[in-house]
Amino acid sequence: MDKEYEVLLGFVQDAMRQRHVRDIMWHILSLCGLYSDQFSGNREHTDYLLGQRSIGLAILQLLEDADPSIYPRLLLEMNNLTKEENNARTE
Repeated sequence: MDKEYEVLLGFVQDAMRQRHVRDIMWHILSLCGLYSDQFSGNREHTDYLLGQRSIGLAILQLLEDADPSIYPRLLLEMNNLTKEENNARTE
């Protein structure tokens, strides 16, 4: 691993400690369609969706390289926030 990438990973670790950065990262990852079917029946649209997913996978790899626990913690945090928001709406 080169020095520049190691520095970048440190920046990712520092940034992901901030709530607003995690919210931004979650939003970006949700736009990437990581868990969606990428095949639309239209070649150009499928290529577009696969490109979005490719970016999302690159971001996930960056998070994984920075700290393997970042993404699982992000998933849990966002899941808990969704549950809290749903509970607040029903009260």
